[in-house]
Amino acid sequence: MSLPLDGWKNKRGTEDRSCQCGSWKNHWLNFSGKSWPDKCAVGSCSNKATLGAHVYNSSVSGEYIVPMCSSCNAQQGEFSLKGNTTLVSANKSKTCEA
Repeated sequence: MSLPLDGWKNKRGTEDRSCQCGSWKNHWLNFSGKSWPDKCAVGSCSNKATLGAHVYNSSVSGEYIVPMCSSCNAQQGEFSLKGNTTLVSANKSKTCEA
C-alpha cells in the first residue's frame, strides 16, 4: 500500500503508551525491516532521528510510527514526510501483540 507523503500530523497524548518492544523506536525497528535512519522523517528537517513518533493522516486509516527528532515530534499542524520514509503500524494487535 502506498501512503501519501503530505498531510501528516503528530498524534497528541501518546506519551504514556507503551508496547512489548520496550520503546516505539524499537517497535519501528522490529517491524520495518530497516536500520534506524540518520535523519528525521519530516521532509523539511535535517535533525537526527531520536524517537519513534505516532503520526496520522486524515486520508489514511490508523496511526503509524516514524523516526523523528524531538523538535518535530512537538510541532503542531500538518507536515510532509520524506519520500523514503517507512511507516510502521502503531496498532499493537497487528504487530507486537499479534
